[in-house]
Amino acid sequence: MHSPLEKFIEWYMTLPVPHRQSIVEFVVFFNIGFDDVDTTNMEDFQNAFVKKLSKYSHDKLKGTGLALMLRGNIDFLIRKWGTKEGCEESKKFLTGVKEHFSAIGEEFMTDRASKFLMELPFKQEQWVPTSEKWKELVESYLSDSYIDHWRKDLS
Repeated sequence: MHSPLEKFIEWYMTLPVPHRQSIVEFVVFFNIGFDDVDTTNMEDFQNAFVKKLSKYSHDKLKGTGLALMLRGNIDFLIRKWGTKEGCEESKKFLTGVKEHFSAIGEEFMTDRASKFLMELPFKQEQWVPTSEKWKELVESYLSDSYIDHWRKDLS
């Protein structure tokens, strides 16, 4: 039986580089247990992330915990970038950011928010295939039943 983390790594490695970057940044910066992952070079950063996951891919307890943590984190991220609703939410947020920085005269941040707003439809379109692949992974190797069966498998 394949480890859910092994299947996650396979999925992760097929993603476009910008999506891998977004995922690794989100997971590493917002979760405990990744303090030892070097974040100074993006390619090394992604490799260290995969190495960390691989280290626990056959540890039934920590592997289960990591699989569940990844599922929750990436579900959250994909809902933000890979759905129409998430895109609309991001649009509202960025519009508010733009208005805020414009009102206080922060030109740089106003321009950045404007740039992100212009890129949002393209970004959302690019995340749709990743979102679809993610749903397939969650329904199979990251489902509750698969993870539970893998965890209890004594072979």
